[in-house]
Amino acid sequence: MLALLSIGLAWMSSRFLAAAHLALPWWLDAPSSLAFYGVLYGLFEKFLWRSRLAHKLGLVRIPDLMGRWRGYLITSFDGHAKRHDLLINIFQSWTQISVFLTTRTSMSRSCAAVIQVDDPEGVALIYQYQNQPLANAEKTMHMHYGTAMLRLSSEGCLAGDYYAGRDRRTFGRICCKREPRLRFNASGVAQKGVGSRGRLQGTGENER
Repeated sequence: MLALLSIGLAWMSSRFLAAAHLALPWWLDAPSSLAFYGVLYGLFEKFLWRSRLAHKLGLVRIPDLMGRWRGYLITSFDGHAKRHDLLINIFQSWTQISVFLTTRTSMSRSCAAVIQVDDPEGVALIYQYQNQPLANAEKTMHMHYGTAMLRLSSEGCLAGDYYAGRDRRTFGRICCKREPRLRFNASGVAQKGVGSRGRLQGTGENER
């Protein structure tokens, strides 16, 4: 559709230049289909794919997960004894997605990520990550790799399992929901926008 639209815009621009008797400099060619396609693709990649219209028309099936997600994880390292607060930052465009997860003692970033939309059980975010301990982490904790699979519920929450490979060999569960996005009023003052309507049971401070 972007290619067809680009061809149409290139044809319209050439007709306009001919009707207006405009001559472009020798070093500036008339807008081509490829140029229009590049502009349209860039706009769709960054902004247009998020629009409700694009999803209603079936042009895009990928959910918009971009934002800050706050919740907790439980891990086999302590026998699932308590909940550890976490913050997930997801950066997403039409074709790319990056996941950054931060806890009190470590920070991880995705090495590869994919969103499954054809899974019978629902939309799933699957990613491999590299975890780096922070300065206050225990001495036994060091850099490692792992995998996480989080499903998007109908209430708008991300929840699923993770496991760390090789020397860590721990596993656990992650639950989080998206924080409301900030919106700005006419005076330029930040206000909380509409976020996820889902409720995350038990989210809060660590149980100590």
